Amino acid sequence: MTDEVKVEVRRSGRTFEAEAVLDLGADAQTIWDTITDYDALARYMPGIHHCHVSERNPRGNGDEHLVVEQHGEFRFMMFAQTMKVLLNIENRHLQTSVAKAVRFDLGSIFTRRAIDVFEGTYALTKLPVEGSSPRTHLVYTAIIGLRLPPPPAVGNVAIRQNLVAQLEAVAKEVAHRAGRPGAKPKIV
Repeated sequence: MTDEVKVEVRRSGRTFEAEAVLDLGADAQTIWDTITDYDALARYMPGIHHCHVSERNPRGNGDEHLVVEQHGEFRFMMFAQTMKVLLNIENRHLQTSVAKAVRFDLGSIFTRRAIDVFEGTYALTKLPVEGSSPRTHLVYTAIIGLRLPPPPAVGNVAIRQNLVAQLEAVAKEVAHRAGRPGAKPKIV
């Protein structure tokens, strides 16, 4: 059983829309526990150095609203831009996790001026069991709106490169938590 990660990035002016589809050999609960374990993100997620839940408000049925602070960097080739982001996150247990950035700090030059919007969504769907192994379909979508456009080809490549690295890390962490620590995702 191979985990697959498919990534596509589209650009319209200064806005990028990304979609990644992961078919993972794990149950939905394991995947949910991985993507919502904010305290562990810095341990396995490239680009995230620190992640802290500053506010957690349960909504019943496992749903919750969170305020999360992340510190890290966005990398492309030899370029690295530090970032601090404050996110509002709405979790609908075992269904969706929607993160919207409410504040950015991208270093002294770009503070609050480089990014207009960031919204990222994870959506889970249980797949039919193959043999004795559960499978789950995880879709990640993101909208990133920039104030200053990057050079024509660089934006798509940079966003795809970072997204692939992050979702490979998610797939590897899910495999580890599901008892398949040597599993490596196939990028398509």
